[in-house]
Amino acid sequence: MGASGNSTRWPVVTAPQLTARIVLERAGFTLDIDMVIKAGTTTALLGPNGAGKSSVIAAIAGLDLAGTMGEQTHIGLGSRVLTDVSHSVFVPPEERRIGVVFQDHRLFEHLSVQDNVAFALRSSGASRAESRRRAAPWIALLSLEKFAQRRPSELSGGQAQRVAIARALASEPDLLLLDEPLAALDVTTRSEVRRVVREQTESFTGPRLLVTHDPSDAFLLADRLYIVENGRISQSGSPDEIRRSPATPYVAALSGTNLFTGSASAGSVVLTEHDHVITIADTAMTGPVLVTVHPTAISLHVEQPSGSQRNTWLATVDLVEPLGDTVRVTLSGTIPIAVDVTPGAVTSLGLGPGSLVWAAVKATEVHASPA
Repeated sequence: MGASGNSTRWPVVTAPQLTARIVLERAGFTLDIDMVIKAGTTTALLGPNGAGKSSVIAAIAGLDLAGTMGEQTHIGLGSRVLTDVSHSVFVPPEERRIGVVFQDHRLFEHLSVQDNVAFALRSSGASRAESRRRAAPWIALLSLEKFAQRRPSELSGGQAQRVAIARALASEPDLLLLDEPLAALDVTTRSEVRRVVREQTESFTGPRLLVTHDPSDAFLLADRLYIVENGRISQSGSPDEIRRSPATPYVAALSGTNLFTGSASAGSVVLTEHDHVITIADTAMTGPVLVTVHPTAISLHVEQPSGSQRNTWLATVDLVEPLGDTVRVTLSGTIPIAVDVTPGAVTSLGLGPGSLVWAAVKATEVHASPA
């Protein structure tokens, strides 16, 4: 990519903090979230499609949401109030000093890469020569020099997204919004552009908001996560806090942790949604519980193991998915569960969709907490 190790320092003396209370109502759906993003940090808003993420981007960016914002909606960036519905304050999008990177690039086809990157500067009143001069460092930083005179239709998906990132950064914004910036890219390109996003946003001193449904992007790029489900924040915290203590099954699935509900008694948990009893180390816990099992705590075997594992069951392999240095194996059967193993284990066990395999986990690796 050629951008590794490069950075540009921002001319912001006192970087602002974003504070947002956003309430939207339309077509039977209510969005009600409250978030704070500190200057110099990246926060990810993570949630499934339809959870309300795009509406958050639209509200902060000042896009058309007329008639849907509730009286409680208030969006501030440092000392500036961008939206305050109760006092009829609404700063137009072009005056908000916000840089936005969209999933579909939204480049101007009639403009070259050079003029796409310079667009915000040109729109703010700079001459063509001045806007191109100020855009040039960003074109170089994102390794786009050789594409500078090309049109967007002549670019690959990864190249086009780098142009979109350069354009957002060149506008010298107070806030950077990244709306599913990697979703339209293939696996290889996504990894490369993710690195570029991380390298370039880390030098940006203002707040950064990443909106995504991809947990890999969120956990790799963000300092803090807000999980949104059905229009509400269901959990927030650092990536490590979210991984260690998922609050809902959706969050558990995102973080790679298996989560189940059940009823505990005398060291056993009867799972609520599965015909299975799982053994835990805590013999004193009773009543409704949440049970979490990390994918790395589960071992797989060709034959039923007879060692120290207290929990064993026969399962069917549904999916084998490489994830960098590990492989995620999704099992179905008695307990639908995700297991992380090495590529060598996949080969030695002959794992593939439809394979039968024994799963095992020690009681001490099964964590139960009151529900």
